[in-house]
Amino acid sequence: MELYSVGIDLEDANKVYIYEVWENEEAHQKSFSLDVFKKLITKAKPIITGMSDYPSLIIKGGKGIK
Repeated sequence: MELYSVGIDLEDANKVYIYEVWENEEAHQKSFSLDVFKKLITKAKPIITGMSDYPSLIIKGGKGIK
């Protein structure tokens, strides 16, 4: 994973948004075979909703901030 950010919804304290940036689709798919991610996904699945609301993007550039 290249980057991830976590945000909260100011209007709904029960919502958290996580945005991940991967090197490519292959790296993302490969992560699902790692035990650490399998355990995290299994644990988080009951509370994950709305994943289809996120579009697939081709990132053209950007800048990290500190």
